[in-house]
Amino acid sequence: MQGNYFIEDFLAPSTEHQSVAFDNVEKVLKDLESNISSVIKDRNRNLTDLREQKQMIAEQIKEKRQEINNLLDHLERALQEKASAIEKEYCQKVEEVISKLKNEKKKIDEIQKDVETVKLFASNLQIFMGTKAFEEKVSTNEINVQSLYKNGSFNNVTMECTFNEKLQGFIKELKTFGDMKVNNNEKHVSFSWKGDKSAQIFKPISGEKSIENINVRLVRKINVGRFGLTGCAMSESGNMLFLVAHKNSLMKYASNGEFHSESHINTAPSDIGYDLAIIDSNTVAVSSGGNPPYKIYLFDIDSAETRQVFNIDDYCYGLSYNNGSLICCTSGKGIKIFGMSHHNWTDMRILHNAPNKINETYVTSNEKGIFHSNWRDHSVICYDFSGQVQWKYSDLLLRTPCGITLDSYSNIYVAGYESNNIIAISPDGKQAKELLGASDGLLNPCAIYFDKIKNLLLVSNYKQVAFLFDVQSCKRFAT
Repeated sequence: MQGNYFIEDFLAPSTEHQSVAFDNVEKVLKDLESNISSVIKDRNRNLTDLREQKQMIAEQIKEKRQEINNLLDHLERALQEKASAIEKEYCQKVEEVISKLKNEKKKIDEIQKDVETVKLFASNLQIFMGTKAFEEKVSTNEINVQSLYKNGSFNNVTMECTFNEKLQGFIKELKTFGDMKVNNNEKHVSFSWKGDKSAQIFKPISGEKSIENINVRLVRKINVGRFGLTGCAMSESGNMLFLVAHKNSLMKYASNGEFHSESHINTAPSDIGYDLAIIDSNTVAVSSGGNPPYKIYLFDIDSAETRQVFNIDDYCYGLSYNNGSLICCTSGKGIKIFGMSHHNWTDMRILHNAPNKINETYVTSNEKGIFHSNWRDHSVICYDFSGQVQWKYSDLLLRTPCGITLDSYSNIYVAGYESNNIIAISPDGKQAKELLGASDGLLNPCAIYFDKIKNLLLVSNYKQVAFLFDVQSCKRFAT
């Protein structure tokens, strides 16, 4: 009957509609499975991080306790030594007075013996004459004893200890050794949806993350004990790597700051080494620096052996690796970009508009661009991958910029060698903030590396000392 429809007509979709609907359901199910797997993996990573952080905090507490113990031991020793010095000085003075008094007493005893002898055997005339002599001797004794009395030699000397008022306040006011806090930082995992309906669910809208929200906390100080530290990095397992400039020496420290090993990059004697770039979980690239041979070395972190060596036909300094491309600063040919092809870095091009002579400068990169720090004009420049300058930062806040690195939000961290600081620059180059300075122990900081997974910032002074900082920030998400 034309124009009349039954409910079954609406409940029975067409074959085409049914196919599309089922396809979308299958896509959503695949998305859910993939996203859940990703989140499980991320939550397991978070478990590992928490356990490592607990261990790290336990070590920090021990280190802080040891610092306090060392300080108190030093102060106690100094006070004990002062007490010993005072005791020795004044005991010596009292002993000298006793010695003088014994000497005077000896003289008196001798005079008394002489007087008894004269009384027994001398005539009246002899007694008269002897009395005068005795009076003179006695007078001398009396004068000597009176002199000791008047000059304070008989004063009663005592010692007492007065403690620093701040120490007393420390004992009374210190109630806790420290405190703990939990940070809900930005997610490390994001959902990916391909199904039509899913695309409209859980859609995060990222907000701008101001560099003013970035704060750092010292995790530990590492005493590397070498001069000329120009490269540093962190492996996925948490090992810290330090490169000694032009010494063919790569130093490895465990995550707790203890020395692990020192390795040679090149088996042949050579004065190579300048910067590091992490390639994968167990491989780091090492630039040769300003000495031949002109090469980049791929070094196995675990076995401490060189896997591959690539010729680059120039001195190579600052290094960066991102998404299959290795970028380096050269002495006479500007910034070179190498692409991996058949396990070789054969696809090479030079970044347009970058200066030609950029020896001893540093570079970092991500999918958005290439960031170059140039100590010659105290600047940081952002290029796109075609070589177009996106922005340039230059300010008295940053002098002689060296090491440069990026966090997960494209904020740039730069080591100011001459300004003795670490500067954070916003992704658009319009904002800058000094995160660390000389008061934090920085003296000619040269190398820097940001661990994006654990939000750790590794900073190395040119001489001897490095620091590991925890970086805390916040990013707003719309719901």
